[in-house]
Amino acid sequence: MYTNYSLTSSDAMPRTYLVGTASPEMSKKKRQSANCDKPTRRVIHIIDTNEHSEVDLKNELPITCTNEDGEMTSSSWTSQTANDFLKLAYVNAKLDPSLPSQYFKQDIINVLQSLEIPGWSVPGSKESSLNKNLLTLTQIKGALTNVIYKIHYPNLPPLLMRIFGDSIDSVIDREYELKVIARLSFYDLGPKLEGFFENGRFEKYIEGSRTSTQADFIDRDTSIKIAKKLKELHCTVPLTHKEITDQPSCWTTFDQWIKLIDSHKEWVSNNVNISENLRCSSWNFFLKSFKNYKRWLYNDSAFTSKLLREDDKDSMINSGLKMVFCHNDLQHGNLLFKSKGKDDISVGDLTIIDFEYAGPNPVVFDLSNHLNEWMQDYNDVQSFKSHIDKYPKEEDILVFAQSYINHMNENHVKIASQEVRILYNLIIEWRPCTQLFWCLWALLQSGRLPQRPLIEGEKLMSEKAGLGDETHLMEHKNKENGKYDCSEDDSFNYLGFCKEKMTVFWGDLITLGVIDKDCPDIGKTDYLDTKLIF
Repeated sequence: MYTNYSLTSSDAMPRTYLVGTASPEMSKKKRQSANCDKPTRRVIHIIDTNEHSEVDLKNELPITCTNEDGEMTSSSWTSQTANDFLKLAYVNAKLDPSLPSQYFKQDIINVLQSLEIPGWSVPGSKESSLNKNLLTLTQIKGALTNVIYKIHYPNLPPLLMRIFGDSIDSVIDREYELKVIARLSFYDLGPKLEGFFENGRFEKYIEGSRTSTQADFIDRDTSIKIAKKLKELHCTVPLTHKEITDQPSCWTTFDQWIKLIDSHKEWVSNNVNISENLRCSSWNFFLKSFKNYKRWLYNDSAFTSKLLREDDKDSMINSGLKMVFCHNDLQHGNLLFKSKGKDDISVGDLTIIDFEYAGPNPVVFDLSNHLNEWMQDYNDVQSFKSHIDKYPKEEDILVFAQSYINHMNENHVKIASQEVRILYNLIIEWRPCTQLFWCLWALLQSGRLPQRPLIEGEKLMSEKAGLGDETHLMEHKNKENGKYDCSEDDSFNYLGFCKEKMTVFWGDLITLGVIDKDCPDIGKTDYLDTKLIF
C-alpha cells in the first residue's frame, strides 16, 4: 500500500512524496497482540518526484525493505492502482495571526480556496463563496509550540488549523514530519491532514472531545487507562531496523540543541545568564554534568546499566528499555477525552494527538516524561510552574508501571513483582533526562538567544525545530462550552519553565548520587519525594 502526498503550489513546481510499505499491512489488532516482540519488516521510504516521474513511480516504485534477519534490502512494487495514492495539497502562502481579525479570516478563506479542501472551496474557481463574517475562530489552549484554532463555518465540517511557531534559529524538517504522519496513517493514528501551507496545516477536527487536565492525570483510574493507551501506541507503530539499532532520539536531539546553544558564545560565556536560567555556575559545568549523568545512566546506575550489561531481552521488554515509537510529549493538551462522565471513559475513549515530537526512544522515556507532566498545570495563571507536590507518589508509579506491563500481556504480574519494581526504578533514573529535555527546549523557545542561521546539515527533532519568540495574538476567539478549551492568553513564560525544571533536574542528580549535595556550582534545587526503591 502506498500513500502519495503531492504538495502542489500555484507558483512552485509540484512536489510528490510516495510513502510505502515493504510487507503486507498487519492489522492494528494483530500488531498489538504480538506484544511488540517481533521486529518490523515495514519501513518508510520517501521519493521526490522532482527527480522521478510520477508515472514511472506508479508503474514500478523502488522501495526499501528488511529481510527476515532485519537486514536492509532493495526491492520493487509494481502496478500500483489509483486507490493506492492520496494527494495532499500545498499552497505557498503564509498566515499571520497577528493581523486584525477580519484580514486574518479573509487570508484563511483564500488559503482554503487555494487548497480546494472539500466543502470549503468552489472547485475550478479562484474566488471563494465563504463570508469571513460567518467564519469563527476558536483558539485552543495548551499548545506551547504552535498556535492552534478550531475553524467553524455554518453547515461545513469544522477544521483544526495549526500555525507553526516562528522559526528563527532553525528550519522545520518537513521530510521527517511527513514520514511520521505517513507511518501513523497506516495505523489510523495521528491527524487526518486536509492540506498544508507555508507555516502550518489544516487537519480534521475531532468532534465531541475535550483536552485532559492535571486533575485527569492525577486520578488513579484515569492514570491506569493512560498507561494502557501508551502501551497500545508502543505496540502498534513499528520501528525500522535502523531506528531500533541507532541511539535513542532523545540523545541525538540533546546533542543538536546543546550544539545550537553553544554556538551563541557570547550568551553561554555570561555566567549571569547560566546562573539565572540553568541554575549552575557556568556553561562548562552544565556540559560536564550532562555528560556525567549520561555516563552514570549507562555505566553506573543500579538498574539501567545493569539491564544493559545483562542484555536480558525478556527483562528489557518488561522493564522499559526496549526501543519503541514514542510520543515523547504526552502532556494535558495532547490527550483528548470523549465527552463522557469520568466513570464511563474507557481506554478506547482516549485519543493521543500532536505527534510533532514523536520518534524512537526507550519505553521508559515516554513513561517518565508523562509522569513529570503531573507537576504541570497549563491552565493555571502561573502555567510555567512545576508543582513538585503533585509528582506521583511511589504507589502511583507502581500502579502505573503494573498497568503498562500487564496490558496486552497474557502473563500478568503483581504490583510487588520484580518487573514492576524494575520499571518503577527506570522511570526514576530517566527522570532527569526527560526534565532536561524540556529545559533546553524552553530556553530555545524563549527567543532570548541571538538569532543565528542553521548550520548546514543540522536537523532538529521533527517540529521541535520551530523555535522562536512567544506569539501574542489578536482576539479572534469565540468560546464554545463542552468542546476544546479556549485560550485567553497565548503567552507562556518559557524561561520560567526552564528554571523550574532545572531546579528539579539538579535535585535529582544529587539524589541519584551523580553530583555531591555540597557542590558549590549548583544554585537553587528542588527535591522530589519519590525515590528509587531497592
